[in-house]
Amino acid sequence: MENYDRESALSARRNQFIREKMFGEAMMKDSVIFRDANVLNIFCGDCGIAMLAIKAGARHVVAIDTIMNANAARRIVRTCGMSHRITVFGVEVRNMQWAGLQFDIILCAWMDDMGVFQGRVSDLIVARDRFLRMGGIIYPYMLRVSIGAVEDCEYWEATRKLTMATTRNRHLQQIEMKRPVLAHLEPKHIVTTFREILLFDLTNITLADLNREKFFTLMAGKDAPIHSLCTIFESLVMRPTGPVCLTHSHFTRDHRHTIFYLDMQVNACKGSIIIGKLTLRYNERTPLQKVQFTIEYQGLNGNYSGGGIYHVR
Repeated sequence: MENYDRESALSARRNQFIREKMFGEAMMKDSVIFRDANVLNIFCGDCGIAMLAIKAGARHVVAIDTIMNANAARRIVRTCGMSHRITVFGVEVRNMQWAGLQFDIILCAWMDDMGVFQGRVSDLIVARDRFLRMGGIIYPYMLRVSIGAVEDCEYWEATRKLTMATTRNRHLQQIEMKRPVLAHLEPKHIVTTFREILLFDLTNITLADLNREKFFTLMAGKDAPIHSLCTIFESLVMRPTGPVCLTHSHFTRDHRHTIFYLDMQVNACKGSIIIGKLTLRYNERTPLQKVQFTIEYQGLNGNYSGGGIYHVR
């Protein structure tokens, strides 16, 4: 239940600017691989990243997104005088039927953790298998997601009150509480350590690999209530010296995190351990990820055992 007020819109725009700047700088450093390359940019957004790829030396970019985003991106590209270098299509990746068309690079700068949990990694896998030439590059080539527990009382209480006010049926309330939301967090909200839960090598991953289970442990760094699990997303590119993580400061007002609310408050004490399990199930017909968290906690302030299946938008 994101807040679509003016401040949120401005913050989202600032986050987009920061991310475009980060990827632009990275692509300029990697200009040797973009030089004269034919690029497929999936989930192109407003084509800011596609235009930066041209600046980095790409010969031509085919950019795709939803019809609404593609229409807006096409106007921006035309205004910037780059229609001869960037071609924009409004089409779902898995519906693209371009027989024989091959690209040197598949560019996907907007594959954030909601993209992972919504099953958009599957779209990238489809595009890779259909359209990436032999020896081609996926940029970035690896995705890493870490998880931690945070204190998020204001949003947690607001969500509970809203669901209780709008859905009288308790079953519907529970379903609504299990919808991941996007929210801004500050360092003071962090209660536990963060642990890696997903690492996707996009060069080799298959659709079958999207079904997985992962256990993790989190240690509380202070006495504080825990209301939700928070994910941090990072993308990696390959350099001659090895993998390099492209990231910026996560806990600022310009960066939104995917939040998975717990059904009740957990009162953690410093040094206590939370044991968790993430289960991902991919449905090719939907195609969405079914996300399930299981949490076990025992501490001086009480015990907790719970979790549930999260219904991704």
